[in-house]
Amino acid sequence: MMKTLLLICALGTPQADGSIATAEAVIQGPDATSLVQCGLHGQAYIAHGAIAEYLDGAHYLKITCTSGERPHAAPNPPLRSTAQATD
Repeated sequence: MMKTLLLICALGTPQADGSIATAEAVIQGPDATSLVQCGLHGQAYIAHGAIAEYLDGAHYLKITCTSGERPHAAPNPPLRSTAQATD
């Protein structure tokens, strides 16, 4: 089971640094069974205006999905580009 978290971060916080520790507010969304469902829950909060008061031009929203221990998947091999360069 996954938990949907909506992080309200200050615009001065780089997106990569946006986390529970650096967020100015954390909203816990409903449990989700997949990453897709987690993302949809986050979008639903936006659509219903539940977080409109936080998005005042000085903050941004970051949706995160957390879960307990999960087995790590083997890394995928790098993709090769099949496009040919043109001059």
